Amino acid sequence: MRRYIFASHHYLAYGLKDTVNFLTNEAKKIYDINAYVKDDEKDLEIVVKELFDTFDPDDEVIVLTDLMGGSVYQKFYPYICDHVHVICGMNLSLAMGFLLAPEDVPFTSESVASLLEECRNQIVYVNQLCSASAMDCDDE
Repeated sequence: MRRYIFASHHYLAYGLKDTVNFLTNEAKKIYDINAYVKDDEKDLEIVVKELFDTFDPDDEVIVLTDLMGGSVYQKFYPYICDHVHVICGMNLSLAMGFLLAPEDVPFTSESVASLLEECRNQIVYVNQLCSASAMDCDDE
């Protein structure tokens, strides 16, 4: 089974899950971890371990985190293996790309890299694009 974890500082993960659910109705497949929201919350390392303990060892897990090298990402690093993919820099196009991929085909390093490249192409500085192509950027 394929599992998805969105993990972030504060409520970014919840917001991304909510938006993805609005567009796909797939929230049941997504676990959101929103770190550092309350002073009395469980240690993040324990939260991550308890979640992974609920998964079957053969489950494919896609983890999207907010920042490379950040404290949230660091808690997932020990779980990286051929069927647990950790990706930093989560955004809507990335989440949608993973969720809309066929579930009967496991992700490989190559397919994840290809999806990341596609998503990078969604990040566009429109001002520069307009200048380069002499487009009319007025909102009409």
